[in-house]
Amino acid sequence: MPGWLSLALSLVAKIVTQWLANREAEKAFRDLGAKTQAEDSRREAEHQEAEAQAAAEAATAAPEDPDDPFLRKDGT
Repeated sequence: MPGWLSLALSLVAKIVTQWLANREAEKAFRDLGAKTQAEDSRREAEHQEAEAQAAAEAATAAPEDPDDPFLRKDGT
């Protein structure tokens, strides 16, 4: 096999190997980004749920405002 052919095949093999490695690295970064986004979304949802629960408890514990326009006057 001529030297130039061996060099060309070696170069093609190196390029293909590098391309495959880059593809795997990109997939790993995408997976990491998706995992990070999922964790951030879960954390934010838990925070919002805790705030809503605290607001509901505060609203339940607070006395009713007689000037509240949505308060029914017939007591129901």
